[in-house]
Amino acid sequence: MKRLVLFFSLLLFVFSAQAQFPRLSGQAEISIITIGPGANLYDSFGHGAIRIQDSYLSFDRVYNYGTFDSFEDGFYLKFAQGKLNYKLSIQDFKRFLGNYQAQNRWVTEQVLSLSQAEKQQIFEFIENNAIPENAYYLYDFFYDNCATKLRDVVSNVIGDKLKFNNDHLTEEKTFRDLIQENTFNFPWWDFGIDIALGAVIDVNATPEEHMFLPDYIMKAYANATITRDGEEVPAVKATNKLFEADYYEIHRETISPWMVFSFLMIIVVVFTYKDTANNTRARYLDFMILFVTGLVGVVVALLWFATDHTATVKNLNLLWAFAPNLIVAFYVAKRRAPGWTRVYVRLLFIMLIGMTFIWVFQLQVFSIALLPIMLLLAVRYAFLWVKGLA
Repeated sequence: MKRLVLFFSLLLFVFSAQAQFPRLSGQAEISIITIGPGANLYDSFGHGAIRIQDSYLSFDRVYNYGTFDSFEDGFYLKFAQGKLNYKLSIQDFKRFLGNYQAQNRWVTEQVLSLSQAEKQQIFEFIENNAIPENAYYLYDFFYDNCATKLRDVVSNVIGDKLKFNNDHLTEEKTFRDLIQENTFNFPWWDFGIDIALGAVIDVNATPEEHMFLPDYIMKAYANATITRDGEEVPAVKATNKLFEADYYEIHRETISPWMVFSFLMIIVVVFTYKDTANNTRARYLDFMILFVTGLVGVVVALLWFATDHTATVKNLNLLWAFAPNLIVAFYVAKRRAPGWTRVYVRLLFIMLIGMTFIWVFQLQVFSIALLPIMLLLAVRYAFLWVKGLA
């Protein structure tokens, strides 16, 4: 009797396991879906997902690795710390497509050249990924995001049979170059990104590393091959433009950081000229300069040392945004500052010179909007070096 119960239990388990992942029919297709950039900053890098459809089973789903729960406890803190979990979600394809049509963003489908067995394996792999206990992953903007998943899922299942040929990449680009291809319409955000990210993104990205951007995933698949019966065949057997957006110019911010900082530089030069001519010192100007640069320096230092972000380390913006300035600012605001502050200001001037050499030799590339800031600081620090803070 016990053996009979055990037999039926095992039989039930086998049937339930098979029922968990249905068998795809010969009409099934698996595609890479790429969505173009949108009008907002968070849309500017585009998006990507995997589509699995089977008309025989009336089955058409999109597997989206780019979702997250904004109501998660400590969401903003986790985001700042680089500990934010993204998850795989499943959506109806028509609803998914309609969302991007409403945003006027182009949608392109690349149908993969896969065998029936490979389609089933990829389907089961992703479905297993979508189980709640497996759906979450630690997001990394450069190395593990919604775009890299489109590469990794297929590679994990079919292995070396998928080969990305990289001759479509005709020039070397750094990670910073690749980011700026998508953020040029948002100069203030572009400036902030340049301040936040360190020297580690100023190395040339490998062909594989280009694929953190959906557009480069699409190009990589278009130029990839899959080994079939000993021969290499194109990885994409059909490319379908599911929605072609009407051309529109994304509104570019008209007041740029360069304009604002150049204006501030002129103000500082005027005040410094007046201080030199009148033998005075605008001490509250000096307070503001040190306080603001110190505040920025604290943020940069925290991003480097207090988070798990891989791209915010080795950030040499600390040479101008020097965190101790936040404290020294209060000493400088005094009518007669301590004698050591004059030596301190000379150190700041020397660090600006060091930053110039770092920029020239491309050890880290800084935002061009920093040029008027550097000139502003150099003029004021030189004045304080010579005159002192009395």
